Order: sequence, then C-alpha cells, then structure tokens
Amino acid sequence: MNLSEYYNTVMELSHGIVITLDEKGLIIHGNSRFEALSGYEIGSIAGKDWFELCVDAKRADTSREIFAAIVEAGTLAFMKGSLMARDGRKIYIDWNMKPLFDSHHSLVSVLCVGQDVTAHVLRQHELLHEHGRLVALNKELSCLHAMNRIVSNMDSELPDILREILAIIPPSFQHPESTGVRLQLDGQVIISGKFTPDASCRLEQEVVVQRVKRGHLSVSLSGSAEDGTAYAFLPTESELLGALAKHVGWIIAKREALSTKRNLERQLQHADRLAKIGQFAAGVAHELNEPLANILGFAQLAEQTPGLPAQAMKDLDSIIKAALHSREVIKKLMIFGRQVPLRKTLIDLNQVIRDSLYFIEMSASRGKVEVRMNLAEGLPTIMADPQHLKQVIVNLVVNGIHAMPGGGVLTIETLSFKDDVYLLVSDSGVGMTPDVLRQIFNPFFTTKDVDQGTGLGLAVVHGIVHAHGGVIEVESEPGRGTRFEITFPCGGSGREMNPAMDDK
Repeated sequence: MNLSEYYNTVMELSHGIVITLDEKGLIIHGNSRFEALSGYEIGSIAGKDWFELCVDAKRADTSREIFAAIVEAGTLAFMKGSLMARDGRKIYIDWNMKPLFDSHHSLVSVLCVGQDVTAHVLRQHELLHEHGRLVALNKELSCLHAMNRIVSNMDSELPDILREILAIIPPSFQHPESTGVRLQLDGQVIISGKFTPDASCRLEQEVVVQRVKRGHLSVSLSGSAEDGTAYAFLPTESELLGALAKHVGWIIAKREALSTKRNLERQLQHADRLAKIGQFAAGVAHELNEPLANILGFAQLAEQTPGLPAQAMKDLDSIIKAALHSREVIKKLMIFGRQVPLRKTLIDLNQVIRDSLYFIEMSASRGKVEVRMNLAEGLPTIMADPQHLKQVIVNLVVNGIHAMPGGGVLTIETLSFKDDVYLLVSDSGVGMTPDVLRQIFNPFFTTKDVDQGTGLGLAVVHGIVHAHGGVIEVESEPGRGTRFEITFPCGGSGREMNPAMDDK
C-alpha cells in the first residue's frame, strides 16, 4: 500500500467528516461521509475556496480569520461551525483541526475532522425557545395576577385603575429600568416609566373593547448594554404585550359595564323616587284643591260686600292673591304628578312662544330685562299640548328673569334640524355652580328663599318635556349665565314615543 492509498484509507475509516484544506482554505480532499452529508462530489469541488462554497456567508470572514490563526499556531484546535450543503441546508459541525507538516516543517495540509451535531443543536434551540416561552408565560401570569388584584376593587375611577395597571408593565420586561409604556385611549394618554415616543425600539398593540378599537398600548425600550449593543425586545415580549393589551381591553369593558349598571340603578332609584313624590304631590293637591277653592270663592264674594272698610278690602285682596298663587302651586303639583292629561295636537311652537310671552313681557321690562326673540321661519309643526308647553316657556323665562336681578338679556330661539325642533332659552344672569346644576330638576329643590319658590318649576318643565318625547339639556357657569336647550320630535313621533301619556 503506497502513501496515497494509506491516506485515503485512514480518511474513509474515520467515524466523522474529513476534509483537508491548504493554507489558503482551498479544498484538497474529502471522504465519502463528507460527500454524503454535503451533497458535493469531492472531485468537482477540489481546488475551490471552502469558505465561499461551504460556509454561511454571514460567518465566512470570521471563519477565515479563525482558520488563519489555527494555521499559524500549528497545533490541534477545536471550533464550532457549520456546513452549508449543496441543497441549502445548514448542518452544524463540531470541528477538530490540525495543521500537518512535512519533515522540513512545511505545511502540507490542514486536516479537519468533524462530527454532525445538528440534531443536538436543534434540540438545544427548541429547549431555549421553550425556556423563553415559559419565562414569558410566567411574566404574563404574574402581570395578569397583579392586574386582577388591582381591579378587584372597581370603586376607583377608570383613569386611576389604568395608571396602576401601567405601572406594573415595565417590570415584566427584560430591561424594566429602560422600558416605558403608554396607553392611548379615546384621545386620552397615560404614561408610565421612561416612555420615548420616537424610540427606534418600540412595540405597539391595539386595545379593543367589546370588538371596538379604542386605542393603543405601546412600549418603548432605550439604552444599551456595557459593550455598547443597543437593547432589543425579546420575541416573547411582543406576545406578552399582545396579552396585556387584550387584558387591558377586558378591564376597560368590565369597568364601563359596572359604571353603566350603577348609572341604571341610580336612574331606576331616581325614577322610583320621582314616582312616589308624584303620587304624594298629586294626593296633596287633590286634598288642598277643594278647601282652597272655597277660600277663594268666599273671599271674592266678601269683596263684593258694599261699605267694607278700606283695611278689610285690602286684607281680602291679599287673601285672593295668596289663594291664586296657591292654586298655581297646586296646578304645578298636579302636572308634576301627571294628574293633568295631555291634549296633544299639531301646533306651531313659535305661536305658543308669542302667546306665552304676552303675559310676562311687562314683568321683564320692570326688571330691566331685554327679551330677544329669534324664531325660525317655516318651523315644522310638532305634536304637543299647547297649555303644557306654555307652562314650560313661562317657567324658563321667569327663571331667567329671576337670574338677572340687575337686568340683562333673555334670548329665546327656535330652529329645526332633520326630524327635530329646538327651543333655546338663554340668559346673561348669575349662572349656576356644578353642584346646583346637578340638582335643578329634582322636585322641591330651590336656591330661593322659602317664601319665594317651591322648587317645582324646573321639575315640571322636565316632566312635560319627557312626556312629549323630548330631551332637555342645560349649560351654565357662575357669572356667565344659563342656556336651556329643548329638543322636540316633529310631527307625530312624540305620540309614538309616549303613547301612554294620552290616556292619562
């Protein structure tokens, strides 16, 4: 057996991949295991550059530098690497390399013996991925547990709950000290940690509440490691943010559902309270109506007695005025208690306004109040009770006059849009505080002295408007006046919304 045959036999008997390269990395020879694994025939690649043909292009320069260092050292060396097969597969190889010299210490070749460790490396990758997934899952569960602990008490306002939730998100990421989070919800913004809007490293997820996109949850990462490498998010952190965004959406939905439920409960309680007050008021009105009618009737008869002293006439006049005022109060009580039936007909709201103001313009002029009317031409008719609407207009106008003790401007406007007619009454008076504004439609609530108001005027207005299928809204600020806006449906739609009112 000559030397060449001996050399080939040794290569073939090796349990691994064997390849020999010259000092420049050109392929000299390889065994059959190499051919089977790489898909190359050694005869067709002999003389070609190993690093261009069989090494991943991303690592070719680095591998060439390591190879040159091994050749220069002239000793056995070990390195982890890979082999790019002819079909594009990446095969992971553990290499043992040994430069071979002749008797004159000239380099003959570099013997490279490798073991295929692809299965082991891929298993390691799987384990690392699984480890990362478990770490991420642990972070997610910890974060969600902390969130649930915060929302266990839903009595706080939603913005306060969301601020607490955002504060626990940065610690769930790999670099909490360099992580910031921002929640954009319905135009509002809440930020926690070191959020950088223009950071190059940023993640963002939509916040969906009841299948409606309401905003975004964003996380930014800034800073770098000691070696200068910029921080980057882990792949699992994108999944974590997605889970957190979903949970934030669920929390918002739960909090808003609770708020809606509480509002409905308050409205039901308020409606029940109004119903009981209305029943009581109607009962009192009925009880007072007959004796008051007798008082008024006998006082008017007594006033006609000839030869009455002047003082007696004056006293009888006071009795009659007090009785008439009491009758108005009883009328309001009966309207509030829904004891006066609605008699709806198609009416011109502008004409009802003119008829109502006819009786109170004198009172306005005495109070140095200028009444301005801006009534829209061609206003559609509405289905309403004219007497009840006069009550609405008079109450609002009188309230406006009383709100301007030093004089001012009272403006009455009408307009229409689509299927609605609008009545606007505004004054330049003293206005109301938010606390007063919240209570103005409550029956018997008044800011006037005991002998100057019953607190029923606006409660009656509110009841009449709703009985007509309308809506009343009010805006007011201390020192800047008050503006009432009432919306009535056109034509017969009011009857359709409140059919029961016609039967009372």
